[in-house]
Amino acid sequence: GQSLVAYFFGAGRIRDARKVGEIVCFWGLGSGVALAGIMWIGAGLVIDLLVPPSAVSLFHSAWLIVVVVQPVNALAFSTDGIHWGTGDYRYLRNAVLLATCIGALGLFLVPHSLNWVWMMTAIWIGVRATMGMVRIWPGIGKSPLRFESQKRGL
Repeated sequence: GQSLVAYFFGAGRIRDARKVGEIVCFWGLGSGVALAGIMWIGAGLVIDLLVPPSAVSLFHSAWLIVVVVQPVNALAFSTDGIHWGTGDYRYLRNAVLLATCIGALGLFLVPHSLNWVWMMTAIWIGVRATMGMVRIWPGIGKSPLRFESQKRGL
C-alpha cells in the first residue's frame, strides 16, 4: 500500500492515492479482526506454550485487551504506511508524539497493574489510529491527500 500510495501521489493522482488508502485501511482492519479471532481461539495454546502456571490468572484479562485492540493496531499501522507513502513524516511524528505523551501521562495516573498498562497501550494505539485516519479522512491540516476543492474550501 505504501508504495502504491507513493506512486499515485507522486504522479499527482490524489484520487487514486486516496482509493489505495481506503483499500489498505479496509484490508488492514479486516486482517486485524482476523488476527484478533485467531488470538482469541488460540489463547489456550499460548497459555500452554508460553505462560507459567503462576501467571495464568494475570494472562486472561491482559490477553483480552490485546485481542480487542488488535484491529485498531492494524488500522494504525495501515495509516502509517499511507502517510509514509505521501511523505507526511512531520504529521506522523507529531501524531506519535501526541499519542506517546497521552499514553505516558496515563501510565502515571492509573493504578500500577498489568491491566492498566495494557489499557494505556490500547489508548496510545487508539490515538495513533485516530490521528492517522483524520489526516486522510476528512484530511485535517495540510493533508497531502486532500482534494484541491477541499484545500480551497469549496
